[in-house]
Amino acid sequence: MTKTLMTDKRWAAKYPWLGTGPVATESCISPDYFERERTLIFRRSWLNVGRVDEIPERGQYFVRELAVCHTSILIMRGKDGKIRGFHNVCAHRGNRLVPHERGQCPGKLMCNFHFWTFDTEGKLSWVPDEENFHGLDKSKLGLTPVRTDIWEGFIFVNLDDAGTESLEDYLDGVGKQLNGAPFGKLSRLRTFKVDERANWKVAIDAQNEIYHLPFQHRFTFPDAFVLKDNRYTRLFDVNLYKRHSVWSCEYNPDYKVSPLGALLGRLDRLKDPPRFTQMIGDFDFFLVFPNMVILLFKGAAWDFVVTYNFWPLAVDHTIWEIRYYYPPADNAGTRLNQEYGLCRLRDTLQEDAKAHEAIHAGLRSRAKRELQLQDDEICIRYFHKVVDDHAGLLEAAE
Repeated sequence: MTKTLMTDKRWAAKYPWLGTGPVATESCISPDYFERERTLIFRRSWLNVGRVDEIPERGQYFVRELAVCHTSILIMRGKDGKIRGFHNVCAHRGNRLVPHERGQCPGKLMCNFHFWTFDTEGKLSWVPDEENFHGLDKSKLGLTPVRTDIWEGFIFVNLDDAGTESLEDYLDGVGKQLNGAPFGKLSRLRTFKVDERANWKVAIDAQNEIYHLPFQHRFTFPDAFVLKDNRYTRLFDVNLYKRHSVWSCEYNPDYKVSPLGALLGRLDRLKDPPRFTQMIGDFDFFLVFPNMVILLFKGAAWDFVVTYNFWPLAVDHTIWEIRYYYPPADNAGTRLNQEYGLCRLRDTLQEDAKAHEAIHAGLRSRAKRELQLQDDEICIRYFHKVVDDHAGLLEAAE
């Protein structure tokens, strides 16, 4: 790819309607604002809860706790092979139906409170001592369905029963950009869950730019991407969609790979490596509103993917879920190279996690009430606008 000379402040020129002023921080620390987000963002948006390869066989299921929505979601592959989502609640007395994170059922799920039994399509199939109930109609007492859809192997749910927007329409330009990408050629190698005392938007903001790389990551990846005057990072491209955003950057052609990294690269002999021709740059950061990030990395031997999901628990409490997707290794050299890359990135993200909590603590003090954003932080500016556009609907309704 030809390296592009990047001019200063070009994103404000491309998106002048976003403005260039400071961004208020109150939404990151206000409990009242967080309650708006529960109702007006998370209960109305399409949320990524996993991938189809987590339940490849009929009868397999997993449970996703959506604390921000005060609910537990059961995702199950039925006997017919179709993936469905349900509220994880028994129709009898409201007990949590499935108490564990994942499993496989032999065609039925049984509530451990009174043994009410449901099939893999959510239908109520058996009630103990049924004749002692008053006009019980099992056909109306199945598990409560949740709108569920799949895009490129990613499973999404939407808790808004009155919603009509399809997942395809919701994803907008992100879906169009990544349609047909070879996600299915990758396997999940590792998952990390980081428990952070920080607001979910603070955590996203800290990842949604590369301005910090030469400074915060000065010992890990200080000069990995194209730099201006060999000092400051610059984005290669930015695209804003209806709710989502993507920014891209290019690798620094002068970046020096460590001797160990160079050796492992030479040992890597993966056959038929996956390539993401849908990529814009060498590294693409897709923010799928509200809380999912898809990171595409162009590798020397193979391309790979990392996903983030930022799950709010409270205004100052977030679970940062990180998943690494690599091509299945068919030789020891490839496997070693993958583990080396994973560990380097993991160490970098540990630095980020520490920063998330430090930033939230600073904002909570209210010593500063605004974010000062430079031009290459434009996707942070846009993200906050989208959040305000959604959560502000409550004010309009009052």
